[in-house]
Amino acid sequence: MAMRVKIRPPKIRAPQILPRRPEIIVGIPTYNEEENISNITKTVDSGLSKYFPDKKALIINVDSNSTDSTRKAFLSTRTKTPKQYLESPRGKGASLKQLFGYFLGVESATVLVIIDANVTTASSRWVRNLATPILKGFDHVFPAYNNHEYDASVTNHFCYPVIRGVLGVDLRHPVVGETAMSRKAVDRLYNRAWPPAANYYGIDVLAALSSIFGELRIAQAYLGECKYDVDTERLAERFEHRAATLFEKLDKRVHVWKNDVPTRRPPYFFKGNRMSKIHTAKVDYKALNEFAIKEFAKNKANIKKIIGSELYRKLSGMFKSGAKLSISAEAWADIVFIFVKASKVSPARRAKALRPLYFGRFVTFYREFMDKSHTISDRAIVEQAELFFKKRGVLTS
Repeated sequence: MAMRVKIRPPKIRAPQILPRRPEIIVGIPTYNEEENISNITKTVDSGLSKYFPDKKALIINVDSNSTDSTRKAFLSTRTKTPKQYLESPRGKGASLKQLFGYFLGVESATVLVIIDANVTTASSRWVRNLATPILKGFDHVFPAYNNHEYDASVTNHFCYPVIRGVLGVDLRHPVVGETAMSRKAVDRLYNRAWPPAANYYGIDVLAALSSIFGELRIAQAYLGECKYDVDTERLAERFEHRAATLFEKLDKRVHVWKNDVPTRRPPYFFKGNRMSKIHTAKVDYKALNEFAIKEFAKNKANIKKIIGSELYRKLSGMFKSGAKLSISAEAWADIVFIFVKASKVSPARRAKALRPLYFGRFVTFYREFMDKSHTISDRAIVEQAELFFKKRGVLTS
C-alpha cells in the first residue's frame, strides 16, 4: 500500500502593489544601514498612516550600493504603505538625484519627504511636520532640531553663518538630512547643473541654495531631538564637500549677493511641539586639535595663497604642534569671507584649505562653552551667524 505524503503548499508572500497615483513619496537614502532601516521604515509608515490616511503614499529606499543586507531588511519590513527599492551609484547626492528623478516621473506626486536612515531619534510626527507646510503651499521645508551644540558643527559654524551672512537668509539648519520639497523645488534642483561635490555630501547645502536663489517659499519645521553619529574623518569629508559646493554656487551668483541683501527668516511650523530633551554628545578635543594642526601643515601653501602673508604668519604661529588653537567668532567671520571672495582659487582647493581652520574654530568653541548651558551655547551659535551678517560689508570692499 503506497504511503500518502501530505505536501504543504509553499508560503509565498504576495508582492506589494504600488499605489497607482501616489501623492506623498517618502525617500530614505541609505548606505549600509541594515541595523536601522527597518526601524526608520516603520516610523515613516506610522506617520503616513496616522497623519495622512486620506493620501496615497509610497516609501522608497534609495540605496547607495550597500554591501550589507540593507535591501533585504527594508523589503522584509511589514508596512501598511507600499514600498519601493531603488539602487543608485555611491554618494549621498547621487542617491538623492536618483530619488528626484523618480519623483518627477510620478505625475501624481506633490510632496517629497526625505529622512536619513542613520538618524536614531525620528518619530512619526516628523512625517507630519515636514509634509504639512508643502501641502499648505510652501516649496521647501527645513528641519529645526534640538541638537546638542557640538552636533552638526559644519552647519553651526559654516553653512548656517555663511547663508545668514552672505545671502541674508536666517535658515537655522540648511541641510537635507530631513526635509520636504514640492514638485517646483525638486524640478529646479534636479534640472540644473550640479557641482562635483554635490554628488556626495555637497547635496546637503546645494538643495538649500537652489531654493534660496530660486526665491521659492521656504519654511522651517520643528522636529525635536536629533542624533547622528559622525567620526572625525567623515566630519572632515562632509565639511569639504559642503564648502566646495557652497563656494562654487556663490562664485556663480556674485551678482545676487555682492550688494545689500534683505534679511529673510522663513516661518516656523509646529513650534509648540518643540521638545526640551537634548542628548549628550562626545567630543574628543585633543584628537580634533591635533587633526586641525596636521591638516594646516598639509595645506599651508594654499592657505597662504588665499589669506595672504600677514594673516598666514599669525595663524601659522597658532597651528604649531602641541599648540592650543584659538579662533574667535570675529576672526572666523573674517577668514571665511576671505575664502568666499577668493574666486580665483578653485572651490575644491578653497574647501580643503579652509578645513583645518574650521576645526580650529570648532575646538575653540568647544573649549569656551564646555561648561555653559545648552541655551547659552546655542545662543552663541546664533550670535555668530548674526555677526557674519553684520560684517558682510567686507564682501564688497
